[in-house]
Amino acid sequence: MPTQDERSAASRQALVEATLTLLDEVGYGRLAVAEICRLAGRSVGTHLHHFGTKAALVAAAVDELAARRIADARADLARQPRRGTAAALDVVWQFYAGPTFVAALELWVEARTNPDLRAHLLVVEERIDREGVALAATIAPELASPGGLVAGRYVAATMRGLAMRRLLWPDADIDAEWRATRPFLLASLEGAR
Repeated sequence: MPTQDERSAASRQALVEATLTLLDEVGYGRLAVAEICRLAGRSVGTHLHHFGTKAALVAAAVDELAARRIADARADLARQPRRGTAAALDVVWQFYAGPTFVAALELWVEARTNPDLRAHLLVVEERIDREGVALAATIAPELASPGGLVAGRYVAATMRGLAMRRLLWPDADIDAEWRATRPFLLASLEGAR
Protein backbone atom coordinates (compact mmCIF):
# COMPACT_ATOMS: atom_id res chain seq x y z
CA MET A 1 0.00 0.00 0.00
CA PRO A 2 1.40 3.44 -0.97
CA THR A 3 2.51 5.77 1.79
CA GLN A 4 0.99 9.22 2.28
CA ASP A 5 4.06 10.78 0.66
CA GLU A 6 3.71 8.49 -2.36
CA ARG A 7 -0.01 9.31 -2.72
CA SER A 8 0.77 12.99 -2.38
CA ALA A 9 3.50 12.80 -5.03
CA ALA A 10 1.15 10.87 -7.34
CA SER A 11 -1.55 13.55 -6.94
CA ARG A 12 0.92 16.35 -7.68
CA GLN A 13 2.24 14.50 -10.72
CA ALA A 14 -1.27 13.78 -12.04
CA LEU A 15 -2.16 17.47 -11.79
CA VAL A 16 1.09 18.51 -13.51
CA GLU A 17 0.57 15.97 -16.31
CA ALA A 18 -3.01 17.14 -16.85
CA THR A 19 -1.80 20.76 -16.92
CA LEU A 20 0.78 19.94 -19.59
CA THR A 21 -1.78 18.04 -21.66
CA LEU A 22 -4.34 20.83 -21.54
CA LEU A 23 -1.76 23.55 -22.04
CA ASP A 24 -0.85 21.84 -25.29
CA GLU A 25 -4.48 21.32 -26.33
CA VAL A 26 -6.13 24.61 -25.35
CA GLY A 27 -3.33 27.04 -24.47
CA TYR A 28 -2.87 29.05 -21.31
CA GLY A 29 -5.75 31.44 -21.95
CA ARG A 30 -8.35 28.66 -21.89
CA LEU A 31 -6.65 26.58 -19.20
CA ALA A 32 -9.11 26.01 -16.33
CA VAL A 33 -8.26 24.48 -12.95
CA ALA A 34 -11.56 22.57 -12.87
CA GLU A 35 -10.76 20.92 -16.20
CA ILE A 36 -7.21 20.11 -15.06
CA CYS A 37 -8.60 18.44 -11.95
CA ARG A 38 -11.18 16.49 -13.98
CA LEU A 39 -8.52 15.21 -16.38
CA ALA A 40 -6.18 14.34 -13.50
CA GLY A 41 -8.94 12.54 -11.59
CA ARG A 42 -8.36 14.78 -8.59
CA SER A 43 -10.56 17.26 -6.74
CA VAL A 44 -10.20 21.02 -6.79
CA GLY A 45 -9.47 20.69 -3.08
CA THR A 46 -6.47 18.49 -3.92
CA HIS A 47 -5.25 21.20 -6.28
CA LEU A 48 -5.67 23.84 -3.57
CA HIS A 49 -3.84 21.66 -1.04
CA HIS A 50 -0.83 21.06 -3.28
CA PHE A 51 -0.62 24.27 -5.29
CA GLY A 52 -3.09 26.86 -4.03
CA THR A 53 -3.28 28.81 -7.30
CA LYS A 54 -3.37 28.20 -11.01
CA ALA A 55 -0.07 30.11 -11.35
CA ALA A 56 1.64 27.80 -8.84
CA LEU A 57 0.37 24.73 -10.69
CA VAL A 58 1.51 26.12 -14.03
CA ALA A 59 4.89 26.96 -12.46
CA ALA A 60 5.26 23.32 -11.41
CA ALA A 61 4.34 22.28 -14.95
CA VAL A 62 7.01 24.65 -16.29
CA ASP A 63 9.58 22.95 -14.08
CA GLU A 64 8.47 19.56 -15.40
CA LEU A 65 8.60 20.81 -18.97
CA ALA A 66 12.12 22.16 -18.49
CA ALA A 67 13.30 18.91 -16.93
CA ARG A 68 11.88 16.97 -19.88
CA ARG A 69 13.51 19.26 -22.44
CA ILE A 70 16.88 18.81 -20.75
CA ALA A 71 16.47 15.05 -20.28
CA ASP A 72 15.45 14.59 -23.93
CA ALA A 73 18.58 16.38 -25.13
CA ARG A 74 20.83 14.32 -22.84
CA ALA A 75 19.14 11.06 -23.88
CA ASP A 76 19.52 11.95 -27.55
CA LEU A 77 23.23 12.56 -27.03
CA ALA A 78 23.62 9.32 -25.11
CA ARG A 79 21.99 7.39 -27.97
CA GLN A 80 23.93 9.14 -30.70
CA PRO A 81 27.16 10.69 -29.40
CA ARG A 82 28.25 13.51 -31.68
CA ARG A 83 31.03 16.09 -31.75
CA GLY A 84 31.58 19.45 -33.42
CA THR A 85 29.78 22.72 -33.99
CA ALA A 86 27.31 21.26 -36.50
CA ALA A 87 26.30 18.54 -34.04
CA ALA A 88 25.83 21.11 -31.26
CA LEU A 89 23.63 23.17 -33.57
CA ASP A 90 21.44 20.15 -34.32
CA VAL A 91 21.07 19.29 -30.63
CA VAL A 92 19.98 22.83 -29.79
CA TRP A 93 17.51 22.83 -32.71
CA GLN A 94 15.76 19.87 -31.09
CA PHE A 95 14.82 22.16 -28.17
CA TYR A 96 12.86 24.29 -30.62
CA ALA A 97 11.62 21.69 -33.10
CA GLY A 98 9.91 19.50 -30.51
CA PRO A 99 6.37 19.86 -29.13
CA THR A 100 7.49 21.24 -25.78
CA PHE A 101 8.54 24.52 -27.41
CA VAL A 102 4.94 25.41 -28.24
CA ALA A 103 3.87 24.90 -24.63
CA ALA A 104 6.81 26.97 -23.42
CA LEU A 105 5.85 29.73 -25.86
CA GLU A 106 2.31 29.83 -24.45
CA LEU A 107 3.78 30.45 -21.03
CA TRP A 108 6.16 33.15 -22.25
CA VAL A 109 3.25 35.07 -23.72
CA GLU A 110 1.24 34.79 -20.49
CA ALA A 111 4.31 35.79 -18.45
CA ARG A 112 4.33 39.17 -20.16
CA THR A 113 1.41 40.25 -17.94
CA ASN A 114 1.75 37.75 -15.08
CA PRO A 115 4.68 38.82 -12.86
CA ASP A 116 4.63 35.66 -10.72
CA LEU A 117 4.77 33.38 -13.74
CA ARG A 118 7.41 35.60 -15.35
CA ALA A 119 9.65 35.41 -12.29
CA HIS A 120 9.42 31.65 -12.28
CA LEU A 121 9.96 31.34 -16.03
CA LEU A 122 13.10 33.46 -15.87
CA VAL A 123 14.60 31.01 -13.37
CA VAL A 124 13.57 27.99 -15.44
CA GLU A 125 14.79 29.45 -18.74
CA GLU A 126 18.10 30.44 -17.13
CA ARG A 127 18.52 26.83 -16.03
CA ILE A 128 17.70 25.59 -19.53
CA ASP A 129 20.21 28.05 -20.99
CA ARG A 130 22.91 26.86 -18.55
CA GLU A 131 22.16 23.23 -19.41
CA GLY A 132 22.12 24.03 -23.12
CA VAL A 133 25.52 25.74 -22.91
CA ALA A 134 26.89 22.80 -20.92
CA LEU A 135 25.56 20.32 -23.48
CA ALA A 136 26.91 22.36 -26.37
CA ALA A 137 30.31 22.61 -24.66
CA THR A 138 30.52 18.83 -24.31
CA ILE A 139 29.79 18.45 -28.03
CA ALA A 140 31.80 21.46 -29.26
CA PRO A 141 34.08 22.89 -26.55
CA GLU A 142 34.99 25.82 -28.80
CA LEU A 143 31.45 27.17 -28.36
CA ALA A 144 32.14 27.85 -24.68
CA SER A 145 34.43 30.75 -25.68
CA PRO A 146 33.11 34.29 -25.11
CA GLY A 147 32.61 34.76 -28.87
CA GLY A 148 30.88 31.39 -29.15
CA LEU A 149 28.49 32.25 -26.33
CA VAL A 150 27.53 35.59 -27.88
CA ALA A 151 27.01 34.01 -31.31
CA GLY A 152 25.06 31.22 -29.64
CA ARG A 153 22.55 33.70 -28.22
CA TYR A 154 21.89 35.15 -31.68
CA VAL A 155 21.67 31.71 -33.25
CA ALA A 156 19.19 30.58 -30.55
CA ALA A 157 17.05 33.69 -31.20
CA THR A 158 16.93 32.82 -34.90
CA MET A 159 15.98 29.23 -34.08
CA ARG A 160 13.16 30.41 -31.82
CA GLY A 161 11.83 32.63 -34.60
CA LEU A 162 11.92 29.78 -37.09
CA ALA A 163 10.16 27.44 -34.65
CA MET A 164 7.46 30.07 -34.00
CA ARG A 165 6.60 30.25 -37.71
CA ARG A 166 4.83 26.91 -37.47
CA LEU A 167 2.21 28.50 -35.20
CA LEU A 168 1.02 30.89 -37.90
CA TRP A 169 1.84 28.70 -40.88
CA PRO A 170 1.12 25.14 -39.72
CA ASP A 171 1.43 23.84 -43.29
CA ALA A 172 4.89 25.35 -43.76
CA ASP A 173 7.72 22.88 -44.17
CA ILE A 174 9.73 23.95 -41.14
CA ASP A 175 12.17 21.09 -41.70
CA ALA A 176 12.97 22.47 -45.16
CA GLU A 177 13.30 25.97 -43.73
CA TRP A 178 15.64 24.59 -41.06
CA ARG A 179 17.79 22.88 -43.70
CA ALA A 180 18.00 26.18 -45.62
CA THR A 181 18.78 28.26 -42.52
CA ARG A 182 21.21 25.84 -40.85
CA PRO A 183 24.26 26.65 -43.05
CA PHE A 184 24.02 30.37 -42.20
CA LEU A 185 23.76 29.65 -38.50
CA LEU A 186 26.63 27.19 -38.66
CA ALA A 187 28.80 29.79 -40.41
CA SER A 188 27.93 32.32 -37.68
CA LEU A 189 29.01 29.93 -34.95
CA GLU A 190 32.17 28.85 -36.72
CA GLY A 191 33.11 32.46 -37.43
CA ALA A 192 32.78 33.41 -33.76
CA ARG A 193 35.40 31.00 -32.45
